[in-house]
Amino acid sequence: MTLSRRRLSTLLLVLLLVGLGGVLTLIDQRDVGLPGPVPTGETGEPDYYLENARLTRFDATGRAYQHLTTPRLAHTPDDDITRLETPRARLDDKQGRTWLATADKGRLEAGGNPLVLVGDARLQAPEEGWQVESDVLHYDADTYHAWSDSRATLRQHRQHASGDRLDAWIDTGRMRLNGDVQGFHPPISPQGGT
Repeated sequence: MTLSRRRLSTLLLVLLLVGLGGVLTLIDQRDVGLPGPVPTGETGEPDYYLENARLTRFDATGRAYQHLTTPRLAHTPDDDITRLETPRARLDDKQGRTWLATADKGRLEAGGNPLVLVGDARLQAPEEGWQVESDVLHYDADTYHAWSDSRATLRQHRQHASGDRLDAWIDTGRMRLNGDVQGFHPPISPQGGT
C-alpha cells in the first residue's frame, strides 16, 4: 500500500509536532533553578540582585586582593548598599598572605567599601593560626584595617583573649584589643610545647 505524497507530508508534520511537544514537556519538567522572589524591605527595592555571585576587587596595578562569594546579593540604589547572604571572603594583604572571613550576613557600604560582616563574624589567618570572632566585624579593603566595636575574641591555638573593641591591620599583622580585656594563656610545658 502506498501513501500519497499529501498523506505522507501530513503524517510527517504530525510526528514532528508530537516530537516537539515531547521535548518541550521534558524541558518544562526539569528543575531549572529559577531565582527566588525579589527581596524588598525598608531600604527600598533593589535595582539588581544576583545568585551564586563571585566578586573580585583589584588594586591600581591589577592585582586581585579581595574575593567575595555569596549565594545571593542585592543592591539597593537608595542607599548604594550591597547586601550579602552568608558571605565568604578571601583577603590578600600586601605581603601576599591570605586571610579568610565569614559571617551570617554582610554588606558592602556605599562605593563598595568597607565590608561589614554581621552575625558570627570570623576573620582567620590560616598560616599563623589566628582567628578573630565577633558579632560585627568591619573591613576596609583600602587600608587593610579590620575592626569591631562589639565584644571580640582573638584566638591562636590554645590561647585566647577578648575585649570590648578590636583593631587589626592585616597587612602588618598587628592586632589590638581594648576595654575589659581578658585572656587565657596556658603555661608552656617543660618540653617546650604548649
